[in-house]
Amino acid sequence: MNRKSIEISNERKRQLAYCKICEYRDFDNSKGITCALTKDIANFEEECSSMRVDFEELEWHQIDLHNKIIAYIRKNYDLLLVKKENYILPNRPFSAKYNSKENTQKIKIKESSYESEWTSGAFFVLIVLIITIVNVQSNTSKVLFGFLAFITFCFLIVRAIMDYYTPRKIHFSTDKLGFVIDDKRFFWHDIVDFRIMYRGGKKGYHNLIIGTINEGVQAIEIKDIKITTDQLLEIFSFNRLDHFTRYDRNLPDIIHS
Repeated sequence: MNRKSIEISNERKRQLAYCKICEYRDFDNSKGITCALTKDIANFEEECSSMRVDFEELEWHQIDLHNKIIAYIRKNYDLLLVKKENYILPNRPFSAKYNSKENTQKIKIKESSYESEWTSGAFFVLIVLIITIVNVQSNTSKVLFGFLAFITFCFLIVRAIMDYYTPRKIHFSTDKLGFVIDDKRFFWHDIVDFRIMYRGGKKGYHNLIIGTINEGVQAIEIKDIKITTDQLLEIFSFNRLDHFTRYDRNLPDIIHS
């Protein structure tokens, strides 16, 4: 699949997240969901100025996705090992970092530098060689280990230059339309409900579980992304549309706060 087709697919998904909960939605057998006003598929660029939220349809999506998230969690997690503080609801209090909607829409979190095992191994070897040079008595041995240390040092310099100039992968980024996490695009106005699951320990993880209008329940592992749960909640809090947070459904959840 080429880049252009991916962009078109994302554009259509972005528009459908509006159309599926709009009072003017219609359906055409050949085109799919269309607009009753234009008799055609959506063609707006950012937001639809004609959209009117169908709150009955929206409530159906909210309840349906809420239940699907709960079913997904029951199926995929051992709830006996999940504590209340590790099961994070959308309305959990958070400590501010970004402080404004604008600040949450220009985030780029890259993978860590110097993650190469070769670099780490060479650095360890260099330390061992230096210690050896200090402790050996034979001049011949000092020359030999010194030469090996010099080669190792040159290798480290080359690796450092390569690491510095090699673009690091962006794990997580945001803009005014939504966010991208490990190359998968999500739109703010498509996210109806979400949870953050956390498991501590050596094999700990963070999972972000999202209920979307277009693609149902999506689960993303965020263990390697250097962002806290409070920061994630702040980002979502600023960017979710009002019609997703306006009403408190008081739906029962599997772990009560």
